Amino acid sequence: MRKNRNLILIAFSAVFLLFIAACDRGGVVVGGGAPTTPFIGGTQGLEISFLEGNPPEEVTDGDTFPFQAVVKLVNNGEFNIGQDKVKVSLIGFLPSDFRLGDPNVFVNTDLIDKPPEDELRGKKKDSEGNILEPIEAFVTFPTELKSFGFKESIAGNTVFIFRADVCYEYETNALSEICVLENLVDVRDDAICDPSESKTIFSSGSPVQVTSFKQNVAGRNKIQFSFDIVHSGQGTLFKPGAEDNAPNCPKDSSTRRRVENRVFATISTGLDNIAGTASLKCVGLGPDENKKVASGVLTLVDGKRTVTCTQNLEEDRTDFKKNIDINVKFNYLENVDQEVLVKHLVDDP
Repeated sequence: MRKNRNLILIAFSAVFLLFIAACDRGGVVVGGGAPTTPFIGGTQGLEISFLEGNPPEEVTDGDTFPFQAVVKLVNNGEFNIGQDKVKVSLIGFLPSDFRLGDPNVFVNTDLIDKPPEDELRGKKKDSEGNILEPIEAFVTFPTELKSFGFKESIAGNTVFIFRADVCYEYETNALSEICVLENLVDVRDDAICDPSESKTIFSSGSPVQVTSFKQNVAGRNKIQFSFDIVHSGQGTLFKPGAEDNAPNCPKDSSTRRRVENRVFATISTGLDNIAGTASLKCVGLGPDENKKVASGVLTLVDGKRTVTCTQNLEEDRTDFKKNIDINVKFNYLENVDQEVLVKHLVDDP
């Protein structure tokens, strides 16, 4: 009896360890152990920080303590960012206060809109569910060959703020499915899917998420679906520019009002247009040249926008399930602060 109980415990432990291993590899597993979820998920884009000691927490005045500020960037989302799609600026202090004399002199432009040293590749999940972690990238201020240093003598210890402003271009990809039946009105009990229910939606790791996908029947040859675009991060959203443009996160209030809290969304069901007209129509979005996708700029209110679409269907059809692809593009602004205490050196008597 005791021997049988021990065998049961061993078998249970083995199953439990396999379950933990599957979870560690990034998702639900099937037969051979491969994950069934397409994305890692999460609400982060870039993780931004200052490299420890750069800048230091304390320096001294009177041109006696040269130093640099090094911004560390890690892409914890799932969209790769090219070097030309990231701009890092160092602000928060008057540059002339920290400008040493020759040969270390720098100009103000050394602190504005600098790219990282490398491409910022995001997290990836391979076919077996193993997560490939991103590599760190750095931006050095003023430059690798120049230094900061508090030039003058101050009356007493003073705290200065070094802020790294990071503007970058990012994207969210989401995947769900629609249910299409030959007869949408009189649904059979053994139908392969339900055309009037909420569906699972998977959203890639990004500060913007796509959630709450729902489908219902809008007619004999028409279905309707809706989903939410939600800003889940801590930064600020801006409308993206053209493909070949650098990311832009405007500071002046008038320009900011025109592009803030805006994203560019593209929805595709992969179904052909019908009789030359767009079969997919989404509120607030227009059809592309081939009338196969709906796309356009959307404004988020209080960090959210609900998108509602209708899909016209061919009359001569069978029962099937079809993936729907959603892509959201945006520019994103985030920052991180570091206090630097400048200490006054007292002259020898």
